[in-house]
Amino acid sequence: MLDKDDRLALFGYGIFETLRVDGPHIEVPRLHYDRMSRGAEQLGLGMPGYEVWLAGLEQNVQKNTQIAGTTFALRVTLSGGAGQKVPPRWLYHTRPLPYTERDYDEGIPITILSHPRNEYSPLVQLKSTNYMENILAKKEAEDKGAREGIWLNTKGYLAEGTVSNLFFISEGTLHTPSLACGCLPGTRRQMILECAQTLGIPCVEGEFSLEFIEDAEEVFLTNALMGIMPVNQVDKRRIPLKDSVEESLRMR
Repeated sequence: MLDKDDRLALFGYGIFETLRVDGPHIEVPRLHYDRMSRGAEQLGLGMPGYEVWLAGLEQNVQKNTQIAGTTFALRVTLSGGAGQKVPPRWLYHTRPLPYTERDYDEGIPITILSHPRNEYSPLVQLKSTNYMENILAKKEAEDKGAREGIWLNTKGYLAEGTVSNLFFISEGTLHTPSLACGCLPGTRRQMILECAQTLGIPCVEGEFSLEFIEDAEEVFLTNALMGIMPVNQVDKRRIPLKDSVEESLRMR
């Protein structure tokens, strides 16, 4: 049980990672560990070595016999503690994946959010448990009938989704907002960029205005749980599901 004085309970002071587990296999744990370590250093929290951290995940997966053999989400959280009085705690939580085969076959609609992402905030590249901004933004998207909301940053450039990174295809070239635009360095984002390089797919990380996505040939989202999710609509504009570049990346 979390101590009432823990800064996670009082202020949302902590970090977390959500990993995809397929049967007993935990997907790309090293990428998640590296990002969590950077976050822990930023918050002044201690991290164990990789093997110890991974053993904690594997032990939790083994305990969840009711979901053994399935694909599910595993969240690991490191609380902020409260100095010497309350040491940081590790918390684990499992849940089913929120995406269906229909989502991948038909794509999902997204919307542009009404308020900007502050690309200068120290929180934008930190997977913090203080998630209120994301929650409110996701609610705005759902209230508009969309499955995901996309932030523009304070300069008016595309940034990221509330729980995802954004990619689009234009003239056969893969595009994604640079980290400087105010987006989380997603694990799946990193994998897509590396995969594109391996496949020889041209890729540009940069600053892109809204017009770029409105004129795109393909649009998709990524995160650790969804993998690659096609987008079929941006607000009122329908997006074709061509599956050309996207399918090549998904098959890797």
